[in-house]
Amino acid sequence: MLTGLTHIHSSFRYLVLLFVILTIVDSLIGMTSGKSYSKSSKLFALMGLVFSHIQLLVGLALYFIGDKGLKIITSVDSFMSIASARFFAVEHISMMIIAIALITVGYSKVKRLEESARKYKTQLIFYSIGLVLIFAMIPWPFMKDFGSWM
Repeated sequence: MLTGLTHIHSSFRYLVLLFVILTIVDSLIGMTSGKSYSKSSKLFALMGLVFSHIQLLVGLALYFIGDKGLKIITSVDSFMSIASARFFAVEHISMMIIAIALITVGYSKVKRLEESARKYKTQLIFYSIGLVLIFAMIPWPFMKDFGSWM
């Protein structure tokens, strides 16, 4: 089960990134061209929101039953001094929760707005900040202490 969750978590990141990037690009195009907020714009934002929440739920399951989250905190005395342990047990999860919260707030704010330009601008700001946080907290294989995507 743990292996399956790890594969789902590793695979869904591409869907999250795809739809968040599509939302950002669509927002940029919408702002610069002055077009009205369309169904496809809403769909991109919604899919980014849905896949990020699924990714969060799978990540939380991995955190509580996997070997890189809660087990590190409870089993290693000074886990904060171990960079990879601290990254997965504290930094990765907290920043991803913040990123997904920003995406959620952005989606919710856009639903309440009437003017298309303000919708695109709000969506662009919140999804962009969320994307930056996501990119910053992905355990990249080229980073020291993280040799693999799995």
